[in-house]
Amino acid sequence: MIYLICFCMAILIGLSVLIWKMSIIAKEDHITKNVFSVDRLTGTKTLNIFFISDIHRRKINDDIIDKVKDHGVALVLIGGDLAEQGVPITRIEENIKKLASLGRIYFVWGNNDYEIDQQLLSHIFKKYHVTTLRNESVIYEHDGQVVNIIGVDDIRLELDDYPKAVQDIRQGALSLLLSHNPAIHHQIEVKDGIDIILSGHTHGGQIRIGRFGLYEKGGTGIINQAKYLISNGYGTTRLPLRLGARPETHLIQLVPKVADLSNRSLF
Repeated sequence: MIYLICFCMAILIGLSVLIWKMSIIAKEDHITKNVFSVDRLTGTKTLNIFFISDIHRRKINDDIIDKVKDHGVALVLIGGDLAEQGVPITRIEENIKKLASLGRIYFVWGNNDYEIDQQLLSHIFKKYHVTTLRNESVIYEHDGQVVNIIGVDDIRLELDDYPKAVQDIRQGALSLLLSHNPAIHHQIEVKDGIDIILSGHTHGGQIRIGRFGLYEKGGTGIINQAKYLISNGYGTTRLPLRLGARPETHLIQLVPKVADLSNRSLF
C-alpha cells in the first residue's frame, strides 16, 4: 500500500510540475522574424509589418512593443481573436493603444471576437483609427507603390465571402490577404494574384504531445503561388496552458525580389 501511495504522489507531483511549466510557456513573449521575397515589390525599400493573432485574454508585453519600434514597422496587422467573452474592454483598448503606437492597424474578425460587445469594440477601433476589413480590400501606398490589403471575415462562423473581398483589388499590385482562419487556403486561386497570406486561429495546437496536437504547428509555406504564414498566436483559449507550440508574434519583412537578402537580420 505504501508503494501505491508513493507512486500516486509521484504522478501528482509530476503533473503539477508539468502544468506549472505549461502555464509559464503560455506567458512567454516571442517575436519571430519572417522574411519573404516578393516579385511584385520593386525598388530596394522593404515593407516591414508586425503581425499578431489570437491575443484573447493576454496583455501585450511592453517589451515586444519596444523591440518592434526599433525596426521601422509601417503596418500592424491583427489576425483576429483580439479578445473573447469575459475580457475587460479596458484590456482590449490598452492592447490596441500599444499596437497603434507602432503603425497603422488593419484588423479582421476571428470567431471569438463576436463574443464581445461589437459597439464597444467599434468605438475603440474608431478612437485609434483601426481599419477593419470584412470581406473587402483597401489600398495602401508603400514607397510609391500600390499594395492591396485584403481581409476575409471569419470562416468558422460562415461569415466569409472571399470573392467579394478580392473583387475590387488593383490588378498587378502586391496583395496581402489577412484571414483569421487558414482554411482560406482552400479558396484562393493562382489567378487571384495573392502574394502573402497571414492567418492564425489554430494556436499551433496549443498543447502538443510530441508531434501530435489538435492542429499542426504554425509555420510558412506556399499555396497556389502565394506565400503563407500561419501563426501559433499570442494567447490561449479555454486553458491558459501551452506545450510544444510556443506563443509568438511576427516581425515580417517583405523584400523586393531584386534586393540582396544578405545581412538583413532584424535581431
